Amino acid sequence: MNETNNLNYDPIDPTDGGYRGYHNYFMPEEFFSYDADKGALFLRDGQRAAKVTDAFINSLHLGIEEEVGAASALMMYQCGHAWGLQDMKRFAARMRQEFGGGKRDIWQMNTRFVFESWWWPLTISGFGAWSLDLSFQDKGLTVVEIRNSAVARSMKLLGKPVCHLYAGMFAGVFTYFDRKDRECIEIQCYSMGNDVCKFLIGDKQRINAAEFWRQEGASANEILAHLESE
Repeated sequence: MNETNNLNYDPIDPTDGGYRGYHNYFMPEEFFSYDADKGALFLRDGQRAAKVTDAFINSLHLGIEEEVGAASALMMYQCGHAWGLQDMKRFAARMRQEFGGGKRDIWQMNTRFVFESWWWPLTISGFGAWSLDLSFQDKGLTVVEIRNSAVARSMKLLGKPVCHLYAGMFAGVFTYFDRKDRECIEIQCYSMGNDVCKFLIGDKQRINAAEFWRQEGASANEILAHLESE
């Protein structure tokens, strides 16, 4: 009934929020479980999931844009923001249990370790490989690069940023982790002909400044240079 039954980890225990004693998972069958009776797909911690195609993602975005026009970008951003907040809350509880001995929270752990642990399941899920740049933290900024974005891959070349769902997700995740309001902007996108998508996370003032420079046609590197010089 459940493909995970033969794998070497404990089944989901709803009282503790997920699997115990099995931190590393490198294959899809270690991350997803399928309940044939219910016709349902689940993640490791019991969250309901769905597998979709690039065509579905493309149709979802184009359908929303057709219904609400330019507001579709904000709608996808807000959906991503809500998702990011909830996902980080679940993740923080799992990290406290698995790596914190029930006492140590994510804010007491190495930042890079925390975020690499958070993103890895999303890589397995098909959201792309990421690179986290913390070198701008003294300026209150974090830079994330995504290679093979599920959204950009489905939208092809449109000449504009399209990964609003990702931007909102990063804003929600870093709002939770930093315990301060954070916003995010995509300053480079595969859909614009770039090799990777690049996102900038920071406070509202800096993200507004980044938006200004993006509207002026500045490249990602030029935007970062402008913000560093302020």
